[in-house]
Amino acid sequence: MSSPSEQPLEDVLSMVLVMGVTGSGKSYFINKLANSEVTREGANLESCTIDCLAVPVNIGRSKALLIDTPGFDDSNRTDSEILTQISRVLAAQYEAGVSLKGVIYLHRITDTRYQGASVKTLNIFRKICGQMALKNVLLVTTRWHEVDEALGANRENELRQKFWAYMLNNGSTMKRFYGDKDSATAITSQLMSKRGIVLEIQRELVVERKTLNQTVAGSFVSEDLSELKKDLQQQLNDLDVERQHLREIDRAAKRQMQKDKERDELRIARAKEDEVRLRRDIAAEVRQEIEQKKEVKKSSNIWRTIPLLPSLVGIIEMFVGIPSGSTNTLSSWFSESGIGQSVSDFFQNF
Repeated sequence: MSSPSEQPLEDVLSMVLVMGVTGSGKSYFINKLANSEVTREGANLESCTIDCLAVPVNIGRSKALLIDTPGFDDSNRTDSEILTQISRVLAAQYEAGVSLKGVIYLHRITDTRYQGASVKTLNIFRKICGQMALKNVLLVTTRWHEVDEALGANRENELRQKFWAYMLNNGSTMKRFYGDKDSATAITSQLMSKRGIVLEIQRELVVERKTLNQTVAGSFVSEDLSELKKDLQQQLNDLDVERQHLREIDRAAKRQMQKDKERDELRIARAKEDEVRLRRDIAAEVRQEIEQKKEVKKSSNIWRTIPLLPSLVGIIEMFVGIPSGSTNTLSSWFSESGIGQSVSDFFQNF
C-alpha cells in the first residue's frame, strides 16, 4: 500500500461546493451529512452563512471539505463581496491541487415561483460553473416534507422542463433531498465517484489570469452594479430637484429627504467599492498569499515536516472559515496523518 505522501491528491482530499439561495437548506444539508450541527441553520430567510465555511466530512473512505456558501440574495453582503470570497476559495483549491468533485445546487421545492433572487442566483451560478463543468453539478430540491407529493412532482417537472433544462441537457443531474443523513450521503457520494473538474471561473482567473470583472460571472455582477449606480444617481437628482421646487417644507419631511439622500449616497459609495473589488486579480492575490505562507514555513523547516493532508487543509483554511463543530473530524484526520497537536494549535502555528 502506498504511503499518504505517494497517494494522488484526489485520494487524499477533495472538495464539494454547496450553493443556492438563502434559506434553500445549504447548512441543513451539510449538518445532516456531518451528522452534527456544525454550521448554523436559519429558521427564516435571513442569511446565517456570512462567510464561506469548510466542513470536513467522511464519505465512505473518502475525505472531503464541503464548502457552505452565502446565497447571492444575502441580506448582509453584496453580490461582488460574495463572488470575491467564493472565487478566492476556488482559486486556493486550484492552487493547492485539491480535487473539486463538483457542485451541489439546492432549491426549495416549496417555492411557488422561480423568480427574483432565484433567477439571479441561478444565472450567476451557471456562469461560475460554465458548460463543461455541468456534468459534475447536482441540482437538488429540498423541503419535500412540506409539500404534497403530487404538487412537488409538478414543480419538479417545471424545473426540469424550463429553468434547469439547459443544465440537465448538458449533463447535470436532478436529485431529491429528503432531509436525512442517508439522503445527503447518497447525493454527495454521486459526486465523489466522479473525476475532478475545473469550473469556468477557475479557468478564467487562474489559467487565463483575468481579473474578476473580466470573467463571465464577474461581468454579469458588474453590469448589475452599473445599473444600480445609475438608478441611485437618478434618485439623488430627483431629490435635489424636489428640494429646489419646495419653498416651504415641514421639518419632518425635510429630515426624511435628508435621510433618503444619505442612504442613497452610502449605497452609491458601496457600489463604487464593489467595482474596485471586481477589478482585483484574485488568482495572483491567492497565489502570493500561499507562497508567502510556504516561505515562512520553509525558513523554519516546518513545511517539510507537515503531512500532506493537514497541509492541504491548512492552505484552504487560509481562505475559508472552519466551524468549531468540525474539530472532532479534523482531529481524527490529523491523528491519522501523525499530527499530535490539537486542531486549534495546528492552525495557530500553520
